[in-house]
Amino acid sequence: MSSTTITTTTTTHAPTTLPLLEGPLPLPDFFDRTLRMYTLDAGARDVSVAVMYGGQVIHTYADSAVKSSRVVNPQTTFRIASVSKVVTAETAMTLVDQGLLQLDEPIVGLVADNIGLTLADERARDITVRQLLSHTSGISNFLKIFFEAGSYDQMSMLTEVLGQALETEPGSTYKYSNVNFILLGKAIELVTGLSYQDAVNQLVLSPLGLQSFRLVGTYEFGPSDALHAVSGGRTYMEQLGAAGAWVATASDVAKLLDSIDWRSPSRHVVSNENMKLMLEPATPQGVTPLWNYGLGLRLFTSGDWGHSGSIENVHAMVLHRPDGLVVSVLVNGVKPKETDDLILAIDEAVLASHTGVAATTTVAP
Repeated sequence: MSSTTITTTTTTHAPTTLPLLEGPLPLPDFFDRTLRMYTLDAGARDVSVAVMYGGQVIHTYADSAVKSSRVVNPQTTFRIASVSKVVTAETAMTLVDQGLLQLDEPIVGLVADNIGLTLADERARDITVRQLLSHTSGISNFLKIFFEAGSYDQMSMLTEVLGQALETEPGSTYKYSNVNFILLGKAIELVTGLSYQDAVNQLVLSPLGLQSFRLVGTYEFGPSDALHAVSGGRTYMEQLGAAGAWVATASDVAKLLDSIDWRSPSRHVVSNENMKLMLEPATPQGVTPLWNYGLGLRLFTSGDWGHSGSIENVHAMVLHRPDGLVVSVLVNGVKPKETDDLILAIDEAVLASHTGVAATTTVAP
């Protein structure tokens, strides 16, 4: 465990004209030093990182600042927030392979009828699995209900949000909403006859050997968990469920993403055809000039793909890079300010590992 030292404001790195060392991660100490700069040195409490290449975990790094409530190691489980959506998406796609779910058949009406919910907007009845997976259902994000309006259980939350009109016509617009993946969790329960957690374990986690994944409540911390700070009177983890309530190690998160790469020698639970489909843009137009959304995955114009996660005192990022590296970074704390800053951190860290020159920072006057 080591202390927090500086706040980062400006980052520089070695010129890319320097000769690059060969190998997937030739100087891991420089890689670790750069990621520490973006996380612990910037004010985070804990960080855990895993790097995969060729279907194998080739490097891990875990460290804590002095202010950490529990020193972490590579086996520590962190809240992964919306990276949980990859778990749910992969489970749904295994059921598409089995014919129990159909990407383009209406599902929300069946789910609502099964759990006794009334749909205020009849258009919601025809929302498909594909539209839920791609955030094109037309359902609003309802951030206040999840994160600002006190305590809801999942059913009371769904009763309220489905009791309102859709924000847009289904299939017409990308609108990120946790509700989409909560409904996918209910659809998984409907077609399997299992609890969401049991279905995920049987269809994805156990076959892939990912033993660290657990669903947790807002105030639930096991002996292997990083101790994320949580404010009082909250129930966001209970509401999120399939959309954001998993914890896992950085290594298992990297393995999860790698299992969606049909070119990897890792074990797969989804067919090649549907793994490729998950990586195709599924929105009517690009979400931003920098990234689009597939089926449960963010697709970056850089060639990276994966998912991010943000929740109270949590930043999570897992990326499959064009160079074949899969990098998972899990952070406990409020820094970096924006979770997508971890994309730059990963890029800088990989570059530093190849040049032997770590990124540096200057301190604002």
